[in-house]
Amino acid sequence: MTNEEILVKAGELSQKENGKVHPLIFKSETDELIVGYLKEPPRHVKLRVMDKGLTAPATAAAEVVDAFLIKEESDPRIWDEKPENDRYYLGATMEAYNLISMAVNQLKKK
Repeated sequence: MTNEEILVKAGELSQKENGKVHPLIFKSETDELIVGYLKEPPRHVKLRVMDKGLTAPATAAAEVVDAFLIKEESDPRIWDEKPENDRYYLGATMEAYNLISMAVNQLKKK
């Protein structure tokens, strides 16, 4: 699968899921692509991740992966429990954490 095909599929899934879907692309040790699709979490979930992120950011992001990874469209190695596949789950977790972003007020105070 090419990056373009993966992006097209993410676009199709975004329409099907009625919300933005983010593609996850990892490489195995043999350069095989491990592809997953993560649905953008709603605002209340992002707020919970921000709250929990102060004490347990990885756990908070893992909850996003567990709840919003589109498993039927994603490579099963991403959520597989085998230690050799942990790297893909952990990579997805870090990407889930990176989905939480906010604007910064640009007003300069005196």
